[in-house]
Amino acid sequence: MGALFKKIGKKTTIISFAGFIVSLAFSYTGIKVLHISDGLEGLTRMIMLNAQTFFMVTCNHVNEVGISNSELGRLACAVSLLLDIFGIFFTYLIFSVIIPMLSWDFWQPVVVTLFYILTFAVFRPLVIYLICRTPEGERMKDTHFLAIILIVLTIAFLSLEASQPLAVFLFGFFLPQEPLASVLSDRLDAISSCVFFPIFCAMHGFEADFESLTVKSIIVEILVIMGAFGKALGTLVSAMYFGVPVWTAMALSIIMASGGLLDIVMLGQFREKGVRIVQILQLHSIWTPTITSMTMTGEHYTIVSLHILFCTGAFLPLVRYMYEPSTQYSTVIRQGVITSAETGTLQVLACIHKEENLPGIIRLLEAFHPTHEKPIPIIALQLIQLTAGRVSIPVLAPLHEVQSSATFRSYLSRCNRIVQGFLRLERKTHGAARVQHYISVCSHVDMHNDICGLAHGKTSSLLLLPFHVSWVHDGHSVQQQSSQSIRDVNKMVLEKAPCSVGVLIDRINTKTHLAHIGKTFNVAIFFIGGVDDHEALAYTTIFTSHPSIKLTVVWLKGRMSHSNSNNYDDYGVIQDFHNRCNDNERVSFREVIVNDGAETTNTVVDLKDEIDLVVVGRYHEPGCAPLFGLSDQWCVYPELGILGDMLVSPEFEFSVLVVQQESHTTKTCDIDDIDDDDDNVTFGF
Repeated sequence: MGALFKKIGKKTTIISFAGFIVSLAFSYTGIKVLHISDGLEGLTRMIMLNAQTFFMVTCNHVNEVGISNSELGRLACAVSLLLDIFGIFFTYLIFSVIIPMLSWDFWQPVVVTLFYILTFAVFRPLVIYLICRTPEGERMKDTHFLAIILIVLTIAFLSLEASQPLAVFLFGFFLPQEPLASVLSDRLDAISSCVFFPIFCAMHGFEADFESLTVKSIIVEILVIMGAFGKALGTLVSAMYFGVPVWTAMALSIIMASGGLLDIVMLGQFREKGVRIVQILQLHSIWTPTITSMTMTGEHYTIVSLHILFCTGAFLPLVRYMYEPSTQYSTVIRQGVITSAETGTLQVLACIHKEENLPGIIRLLEAFHPTHEKPIPIIALQLIQLTAGRVSIPVLAPLHEVQSSATFRSYLSRCNRIVQGFLRLERKTHGAARVQHYISVCSHVDMHNDICGLAHGKTSSLLLLPFHVSWVHDGHSVQQQSSQSIRDVNKMVLEKAPCSVGVLIDRINTKTHLAHIGKTFNVAIFFIGGVDDHEALAYTTIFTSHPSIKLTVVWLKGRMSHSNSNNYDDYGVIQDFHNRCNDNERVSFREVIVNDGAETTNTVVDLKDEIDLVVVGRYHEPGCAPLFGLSDQWCVYPELGILGDMLVSPEFEFSVLVVQQESHTTKTCDIDDIDDDDDNVTFGF
């Protein structure tokens, strides 16, 4: 919540009120042009509601279209939040203070004010106290859960008595998300989504009076359309004024002009209770229009309901096609790994889903051997699944900005343990590994947007992802744990990442629980060729500066294909690597001639007991000799590539780092094109 408030600045304020004011201007212009004089009080409510954008409705929309943690999603939420704050304050001031005092009712302002004081000064701290009584990782007690439900029902009853129908929504918005969100989702989601929500929609549907619709209803619909168009136009122009791209601004205007559940709730309130403001103003001779009805008519209610239903349903899906968060990454100029390391601009973004990911990440970062001459900035991104409902707010912020918030108290114990792990790395490297800690709370569906967005914003050179399968040693055997949702996140990152990606399959902790490199750490790279192997070799070049690492480069050479122009680049890359490491006694080279995948597998098997970590490229040309006979159709984990998938098999116990320089389109290769005369070509060192 605090991170979202920080987005409210000049840009957000102008975009918010531009859409709101232009909508009102268009609507009242329509009243004058169409010469509407009947039912002005109902039209006034309708116009105000049409210009308003509810924050919870916007959260629901951006979650539905899958952009909740994108720049557009956060901007839309910030814009609607500002309008909501203004709307709540304005409504409280007008309807709970000014109008009652004009009618000499001084008791109502006192009652409403006391109600909000009781809600946020007594009930909210009480709920937070009950939440904090639940230990981390344990289930909330039934007594605490029932007490919280009783408090919410009490607030709902008092809010109706105080004529504040949105007070319950406001109260829930300022409560911590966890563990309350998970408990409510587990225990109430089924009955609320499958029973109460359909009943609520049906009850409001029955309020629609289709018999009240006449030819004159078209005029009212034109008025509603003018208001919605004004809101969209004001949002579009103001957003473009601040440099928002056209299609993004159009998507934002559609989101802001769309309605939702709270609009229907407010319509029902207007329909049931009517409007008293005009009557009181008339009583005091402030404004005396000719009025024929003191309530929002069935015609107005029906038209606005149908407008929300059809326009939102028709236009909101267009946002998916107008805005794609990953398009911003296409303009990134990739910097070579070796150049990044030499110039001191190498920056690593390490993603952590759970504590089991930490030892392998720490070892790999230590292998880069950061020094004061060549420090390595590290961004530690802790990824937490957002388990709340559709109106939940994704968060991406530095840890220090959210760790004091009550919302994240249930996460802090785990977060602090991860932070301590990186602090130990900083101390061991004497500050050469400079770590920034970020936290991302969002759904797994949208998590790749936070990862790629942060990598893009921080111009990271390497993005480290933990593999979705982990191996944990329980003292007697190795237990394998898998997460399909994390696997889906990794796939999306591999497809859209703006920099190099390394997927770490950590299996060293099946032998030892040490998070740091010991006296000797054996690393091997199986080099076949291609841009991903070039990138993998570049990273292993950085490993060679670590005094405890022994590196073995295994060049798997097959029969050269004349159609494959990359072979000449492969020779150049290997020659450059050899020139850099020629005097390093901890680096050894092997050239192995292989004719098919079976011989490649045998080569790996022969070395498996000598290796702690294997580095390989993800993509290789289909049909190349070292992988001939191995098909990605038989891969268990095709996202690792053919060679990476083979190395993850249970036969091997070493860790694996699969490196991708950029996403690839699979190409076909005919084995008949291979030239037999090049079978024994070697490259001497």
